[in-house]
Amino acid sequence: MDKFSRRKFLFFSASFSLLLPFRGYANAVENNSSILGYPDTLSVLKKAFHSEMLAHRHYIKFVEKAMAENYPNIAYLFHSFSFSEKIHADNYNRIINKLGSEINTIPLLVNVRDTKSNLTTAALKEMEKIQTTYPEFLKKLAAEECEEAITNCMYSWKSHRQHEKKIKTIQKYTEFFFGSVAKKIEGLSLDFHVCEICGSTIDEEPDSPCDICNKPMSHYQKINRPT
Repeated sequence: MDKFSRRKFLFFSASFSLLLPFRGYANAVENNSSILGYPDTLSVLKKAFHSEMLAHRHYIKFVEKAMAENYPNIAYLFHSFSFSEKIHADNYNRIINKLGSEINTIPLLVNVRDTKSNLTTAALKEMEKIQTTYPEFLKKLAAEECEEAITNCMYSWKSHRQHEKKIKTIQKYTEFFFGSVAKKIEGLSLDFHVCEICGSTIDEEPDSPCDICNKPMSHYQKINRPT
């Protein structure tokens, strides 16, 4: 079975329903000049953190709705997505702390509808991150050349754009093919694993390094089904 990544899932639910230069960031952390030296980087990281945390919380609620509507495989997929988004958020939070700043708590409003609508929402948000959000983030990060920030932002962007063409398909067809979508997905044998470094998601036990961050397959975490 081919690897069934998070983006490939969105394709199934439709058809069946920038490389920037990396440089070190000098000795900013060591001389406590991080905040003064990386104002734009910190601004981007904080926005990225809130974006990924919002997605994480949406997927948690999408899981609950899918389980209530008797779509256990779709719930499992959303559950895996929530892990991936949380990895992205945690990466940003770690770098923010390393640069001498911290996250300001803001309300994160979650909107949950039926599973069919939730799939469409997921596709729209993914495309927004691929086409607009992350390209803008990376452009802003380029000037200050904070390598760790750029690297992790690239990880997130690549994770979101793994199956861009397939995401476009769901936007066009999910409304009309959801019955077939759900039937197809619920008939699949899924075994999700998420890379704890970059958030890449596959549906079988890994047998090679991560496609995105190229870290050893030992960094993949098996995702248990929600109950």
